[in-house]
Amino acid sequence: MKKRQVHVTLLAVSMFAAPVVLAQEATGAGSQAPAASEASPPAATSLESPPSTAPTPAPEAPAPATPALDQRLGAVESKLAGTEETVGAMQASVDGFKKLKIGGFIQGRYEYHQDAVDGTLRPKNENRFYVRHAYLGAKYEGKNAEYFLQIDANNNDGFALKDAEASLVDTWTPLHLKLTLGQFKVPFGYEILQSDADREMPERSSVITGLFPGDRDRGLRLQGSYEMLRLSVALVNGASFGQKDPSNYFGVVQNGYDPNGFKTVVGRVGVDLGSLVGGFSWMWGRTLDTKFGALDVVDTSSTKGKLLPDTYTYYAQTRLGADVQGYIDVPEVGGLAVKGEVIYARKTNLVYAGTPANSCLNSQSLGWMVTVVQNIGPYLGVALRLDQFDPLLSSTVDSKCYDPAVTPTPTSAVAARDKDKLTRLGVAALLYASSNIKFTLSYEHPWEQEGAKLSNDIVTAQLQARF
Repeated sequence: MKKRQVHVTLLAVSMFAAPVVLAQEATGAGSQAPAASEASPPAATSLESPPSTAPTPAPEAPAPATPALDQRLGAVESKLAGTEETVGAMQASVDGFKKLKIGGFIQGRYEYHQDAVDGTLRPKNENRFYVRHAYLGAKYEGKNAEYFLQIDANNNDGFALKDAEASLVDTWTPLHLKLTLGQFKVPFGYEILQSDADREMPERSSVITGLFPGDRDRGLRLQGSYEMLRLSVALVNGASFGQKDPSNYFGVVQNGYDPNGFKTVVGRVGVDLGSLVGGFSWMWGRTLDTKFGALDVVDTSSTKGKLLPDTYTYYAQTRLGADVQGYIDVPEVGGLAVKGEVIYARKTNLVYAGTPANSCLNSQSLGWMVTVVQNIGPYLGVALRLDQFDPLLSSTVDSKCYDPAVTPTPTSAVAARDKDKLTRLGVAALLYASSNIKFTLSYEHPWEQEGAKLSNDIVTAQLQARF
């Protein structure tokens, strides 16, 4: 009986002692346990002990890296650095290609000439298929540098360098200056500067082809603009000023050869108001017309079979021009463009190599053109052009330059002045199948002056692909 009481007593003591033990664990290491009389009684509804707040033991320090691991980490870092350099170089190349533009166009053409004759009466029959232009160009536009190269391969001039421009671009002033050294279009008027791809008629007007048989020259050009003002002025060789590059004794064209050292100044100043554009142009210089001696076949004992001497004629030349272009939108129809240009030219013979000046070789010329283009919706258009060129104005030929008693010959001044003026009317239908393809069908009818009338109408069909 006493043993049973002892067990019950021990059980009761343990039950009362358990909360005290739990409370001691909750205080953490080193904390002082409260006295038995101060301890709070345990909650009867919970037997879980609160979360421990004992400090977490510090992690062990990592083992020092071995030399082999250091080498592997260094190799990985080197590869990453090399990859970054490669990516940077590739990005620089991509940025450079973004500034490079490649473009061009091809014009396949068929021409019908009313005066074409088979056989030996003409050196060639111009009723033909041929490639009029095949341009390929590349242009790079950097921050202060511009590069432009363009070539043209065709059945008229063969393979030719058209443009080769190295330019310094101004980014420091509001004048947008650009200094170019190389080969470029002569900055005169409107039609010369208009691209062959944008022109509505197959060829330029007669005043341009008459006064500017070559539309490019080599030299130094300065361009600039400020708000609506535009300026372009150049100092060029003058090889295309009034004549194409002269030939040597064997008939080989001297590409870019200028027979005199006197340079030509050419320029244009204009305004651009958006829907209305215009300007004034000038050109002044000197040219040496060269006629190389040919083998004399005249039946005379003194000259037959001998090479005739070269002849040189020195001229001062001046050209003045004005051009204007207007653009409006016709409701329910499309855009309408009206373009006009007029050019006056004067040529004065000068003393050269002891040969006195001859006033009978002086001449004045006048030419003009008017073009109207009406777009009809997004795909169709019609163009009308009227142009005229008089190489030798009648009032400028002095009567002392010919003998009235002698019947004028085709080479005399009076015969030339009465038969040299040409007026031409051209109409064209334009089809724009897309932004890259254009079809042109044109008809041109010329009127010669007085008794020089010829039947030489021209019909042209052209397909142009552009990229």
